[in-house]
Amino acid sequence: MRATSVALPLLLLAAACGDDSAAKVDGGLDLDAAVVDGMPDGTPADNLVATGLCVDAACTQITPGVFAYAPQFTLWSDGATKRRWFQLPPGTKIDTSNMDYWKFPIGTKLWKEFTRDGVRVETRFMEKLSDEATGTPPSWFYISYQWNLANTDTTPISQGAQNVNGTGHDIPGRALCRACHEGLRGPVNDRGRALGVGAISLDYTPTDASFMSLQKLVDMQLLTDPPAAPATTGAPFFPIGFDATERAAFGYLHANCGHCHNPTSATHDTVGMELRLETAKLTAATITPAYVTTVGVDAQRSYPALPPTASIVAPHDPASSVMIARMNNPDFAFHMPQAGSEIVDPTGQTVLTTWINALP
Repeated sequence: MRATSVALPLLLLAAACGDDSAAKVDGGLDLDAAVVDGMPDGTPADNLVATGLCVDAACTQITPGVFAYAPQFTLWSDGATKRRWFQLPPGTKIDTSNMDYWKFPIGTKLWKEFTRDGVRVETRFMEKLSDEATGTPPSWFYISYQWNLANTDTTPISQGAQNVNGTGHDIPGRALCRACHEGLRGPVNDRGRALGVGAISLDYTPTDASFMSLQKLVDMQLLTDPPAAPATTGAPFFPIGFDATERAAFGYLHANCGHCHNPTSATHDTVGMELRLETAKLTAATITPAYVTTVGVDAQRSYPALPPTASIVAPHDPASSVMIARMNNPDFAFHMPQAGSEIVDPTGQTVLTTWINALP
């Protein structure tokens, strides 16, 4: 079955694919339910090993040719730890003609494993089945696999599950996965859906030398338009010219919010924030879209506890900043990320309030 794309309105600090979100109703729609329109987009494999990630059902050995990776700016998932992999079809390259919105070849696969409170609970899978043109069905297939209590095998879950394996972790339904990933389409359809695999996410040297990086992708000739070599060997291709406080804040917004708050999403039509970093706008924090569209900018949606003219980010005043108020509100009607978290991220809270207090 194909789950229809659902637009999530007014996400201020959205997290990808519903990591640990409870089933929520937005405008009468259960976002964790499978929404069916009768058009096929693939049939889930019986278990995770059949997707090609692992050699064995317990996934103790990863299939050769599958790349492990970790983005340098991470997504908050209510304390869950994660492992990630992707695989490109043999002989293919990632189309990087637009360095900020990568386009992946048909047959690309990605996986993300979640462990909560020491318990492995699920592994999410997405695969590109076709190239999308305007008006055609979505080109990516999404499904989650729940681990059994013995951690020996998995089962596909289409409509979501809550408090999995005795933890507080919730598996999102396919509609919610699609809604989050399809908020990043790029200037041309069919770009950007693999949220954690991109130029800025991979432009660093991982502590685990086996992980994929932008440098390795260049060295392996897996990009159609590789970036120009850095002036210094081992330096990033796209150096970020921010101080440490700014880097932490804008990196956090990029990873946790940018897939929804970007110029190509439906959300941008009503909330003009742009919270995704761009490779050509990294020389100073003040030129980033995230700064320009939030600092001293009146919120486009009022927040009950603050004046109607409250700014999204009020310099030196986190308590009067709508961004922080929404992030810290436990009420599902106001809490951000709206589709992805039940617990306020203490690190994110510190990172953003520190940045706001340091603003000129």
